[in-house]
Parts: sequence; structure tokens; C-alpha cells
Amino acid sequence: MNHRFELPALVACIGTAVAALQGCGGSDAPRPPSASFDCAAIASSALGADVKVMQSTKVEAHTTKPADPFTGAPVGDFLPAHCLVQGQINARTGKAFSVDPVTRAVSTVDAPYAIGFELRLPKDWNGRFFFQGGGGLDGVLTPAFGIYDPQQGAATNALSRGFAVVSTDGGHRGTSAFDGNFGADPQARLDYAYNAIDKVTLTAKDALQRYYGKPPEKSYFVGCSNGGRQAMIMSQRFPSHFDGIVAGDPGFNFMNAVGNTLADVKTLAAIVPAGQATPFGPDLGKAYSPADRALIGSAIVAKCDVKGRDNAADGIISDPQACDFDPQVDVPTCTGANDGTCLSVAQKTALAAMTAGGKTSSGAALYSDYFYDAGVASPAWSVWKLDGIPVPLSPTLTLSLGLNQLAGMDGPGKVFSTPVNPVFDPFGFDADADPARFREFGRLADATSVDLSSFKARGGKLMIYNGNSDPLFSSKDIARYYESLATANGGNASDFARLFLVPGMGHCSGGPATDGFDPLTAVQAWVEQGVAPDALLAKAGPFTPWPGRTRPLCAHPKVAVYKGSGSLEDAANFACQ
Repeated sequence: MNHRFELPALVACIGTAVAALQGCGGSDAPRPPSASFDCAAIASSALGADVKVMQSTKVEAHTTKPADPFTGAPVGDFLPAHCLVQGQINARTGKAFSVDPVTRAVSTVDAPYAIGFELRLPKDWNGRFFFQGGGGLDGVLTPAFGIYDPQQGAATNALSRGFAVVSTDGGHRGTSAFDGNFGADPQARLDYAYNAIDKVTLTAKDALQRYYGKPPEKSYFVGCSNGGRQAMIMSQRFPSHFDGIVAGDPGFNFMNAVGNTLADVKTLAAIVPAGQATPFGPDLGKAYSPADRALIGSAIVAKCDVKGRDNAADGIISDPQACDFDPQVDVPTCTGANDGTCLSVAQKTALAAMTAGGKTSSGAALYSDYFYDAGVASPAWSVWKLDGIPVPLSPTLTLSLGLNQLAGMDGPGKVFSTPVNPVFDPFGFDADADPARFREFGRLADATSVDLSSFKARGGKLMIYNGNSDPLFSSKDIARYYESLATANGGNASDFARLFLVPGMGHCSGGPATDGFDPLTAVQAWVEQGVAPDALLAKAGPFTPWPGRTRPLCAHPKVAVYKGSGSLEDAANFACQ
């Protein structure tokens, strides 16, 4: 879903890989342009009978800045001179759900479809191609700037480094990235699952060949959330498309995570105080007050800040595997009214249940358990699990319920269920029956295969990162995937795949975390210079308790360990062990 909140922050700096890349003279340096700056030529270029260029505009240098996707405000530096191209693939008429705004009655109507794309071609091209992954249910054409830093977002972008960049709407347009009305159309569901990213990659590379007179020397895919899922899809379904892939907080085990989220909705609904309801159901945001959330976070830090390999009391739980927090024991129990210094037994039980992961009636896991981490119950956690997303980013249903986005958006009923169920009630989730209905779509959309043999054989490199306080996609789950990947590769996959867990970080960004880092430079150095990333240098943002603090993010299973002297604010005083 890839959302940045300055409730804290969203998608610089790294360690040895940066030094190695810079030591080679900066392989990003712009090359002499291999094509005249003639953007109109792209419109007249034959890209195939099913491709239509809708717009091809020249953008002069020093005239345009990237726009923040949440505020629309310009951010960062001016963009370089480039051609802005927007187009469509396979335009057609299909079916869509239509919801009456008053009665909420659902009907099926005809609707236009196409796989939309935006391609930006720099005048001074560095010979590289960057696919910017999507988010949520897609349905919006995000500007193709080439976002790669979780904290900086569009302010730090690959286009400014000379990359040609493409993005896609996933094969449909909606009112937001939470609009699932396209689920009425089988082809649109297939496009969203994986087809759109394949078609757009091939079309974009064709356009590069025709415009610059040569194909890209190296190609990179970078995305978070659904974009992270798409990144992993690329390594599994389309292993020849990209040389380097960065998958952030990937929804790779997507349908199981959806079932888990819906189980949490029911868990939370059961502890909402009487009378705290919306027209659609219990107000989940009232399950834990702001004081309750602060209490939970401080209790977790007090118990686990110095555990296992973590030897520094710095507010960061560096070794979450060693955390033995138990809410029933480590948080005071209310004996009377909740005054913010205690939790009720029911609140403790609910927190433990959500962290352990949802279960069927027989006790079978729906998805995964989660870490107790410093970011749990921070705004970066609760905005997804309890409070919903502010207007205009979320539909009325999500806002009214205060639901986690996986549950509150249209996906579970309109897109993920087979057969589709456009009147799906998240409060009526059946943990024994509904996951099987999601599993069919998972055959298309999940990216759980550990057979990356083709990607590995052609020299592909995969970097994965995940926030340890991500309330949607569990760091424990991605760590288990990585361990399975290692097993499938003789016990060690580190020669082509590495995982970085980010303490304190929520979903894609935010939380009490050092969530500002540059995976693009790292994966480039790995692909182009053979320098595997052992650590990424990460920086805390302005909304954290320690703005400007730096830490190494260590390649799993290593963690950052304080050397015993020097400032706790400086990554130089930590080592990966």
C-alpha cells in the first residue's frame, strides 16, 4: 500500500555499497544523449497495435519539481529535462461494479479499461531503466519519478539520477488505490495480479529502444507494499525482465495477510466500548485510546530494548527475536476505570491475539505471527490497524469503520473473493470459509515461490526490506520466506538475495525508526560492481524521538550491535553481528 504519513513519515544513504559505487567514479553519471530531445517522435513511434500514446510532452530542465503524492506540494529539486509520455495498452470495454451512494446497492455496468502507463525519458539518459511499483489496489497513475527512499519519497528520485522511469495503473482506473470496482471484470483482476507489470515493462523497453536507439544496459524494479509484491512477482514470473529488484514490505503472501487482517477486525470489534459505533459497525479506533497505545509502546521498549544481541538502551529494539514481551504480565491490569496507566484484560488478550496472528476455529494459523516492536501502537501502526487514512486517500467505508486498509478497502469482497462478493461485510468474516475464497485469487497474485533459479542464473539480485512494526505484512513471515529461499539454494541465498529488517518502522515508512535509506544505490552496486550489501546506512526522520540519528540496517540474520563507546546517535558506533 505504500503510504507515507507525517503522522510520522513515507517511500540518503548507505554503507559499503555506496562507497564502492562512488569509488568507481559514479556509474550513474549521465552519458551523452543518444537521441535528440524530440518528444513528439515518441507519439509517432509504432509501439504495437495494442499501444496508444495519449500524451508526449517535453519537460524542460529547472521548470518542474516532483509533487508529494499526499499533499500535492512540490518537493525536492527541479527535475531534469525529459519527455513525459502517457499511454494505454489493450484499451477495451469491460465490466465494473457500481455502488449507489445512498442505498449502497451494488450493480454491474459497462466500463472502459486499459493498462495505463507513464514513462519519463531523460534527455541525458544514464542507460538504465527503473520500474516504479504501485500501491494498494492500483487504479491510479502515479507520476513516474522513480521513488526509492522510504522516508524521502518523491523528493529523492531515480529520474534525477538519469534513469528512464515507468509506472502503471495496474490495468484499471478508480477513485483511489482502495477502489475495487474493477473486480467485476476477470481480465482487470488478471491485469492487477501480474499481467499489467509484464506488458508495461515490455512496452517501456520497446520505447527506450526506439527513442534512444538502444535497449537499457541495466533494469531495476523498486516498489513497496503492493509494489513490493509486484517486485517479487518479477523475480518469480518474469525473471528475465530486471537485473536488480528491491521489494519493500512486500505483500507477497497477500491473500493470507488479508484473512489475518479481517480476523483482527473481529478481534478489535469485540473490545470496542459499548456505544462507540459508526453507521457501518463498531468504531475500531476506540478499541485502544491514545493513552493505551502509548502505554503499549513504552511497555514493549521497557521490556525488550536491551535483549539478546541488543546491548544499547536507545529506544530501538535491534534484536526483536529476543523480545519476550507478554502483555498479560508486562502491562498493568486495570482494576477499575482505565485511566491510561493500565489495560483491561480484554485489551491485553486482543493485543496478544493480533500479535500471535489470526486463527481458524480449530486453531490453524491464517497467516503469521508478528514481532512486538517499538513501533507497535505508534501512529504508523495504528493508522493502518485502527484509525483509517485521512481524506482524500480512502473511501467512505474505510473512514467510517476506521479499518485497517486491507479490510476496509474494496479488495476482500470485490477483488480477492472467488466468486466475487461485492457486498462482503468485514465484520462477518468467517475464518473457516473465507480464506479458501481468497486462495483462488492468491494463485494469481501471491509471490510465495522460492524457485528463483532463472532469476539467479542470469545474475539477478534481489533486496527485500520490511518494517518490524508493519501491521500488515509481518517481518516474521518475510524472514521465514528468506530462510526457505536459502534452503532451496543449498542453505544460503545471500549471493543473489538479501533481507533487511527495519526496527521500529511501520508499513513502508514511519514509526520510531531510521527509515531513510537508499536501496537503489545498493542494488546498483551489487548488480554493476559485484558489491553485495552487508548493511544500509539509515537515518531517522524529523518526526522520530531522535531526528538525524543514523544506524546500520544489517543483512538478515545480523543485527546492529553497539560497540560500547561513542554516541548512540551515530551509526559508526554500531556493527552488524
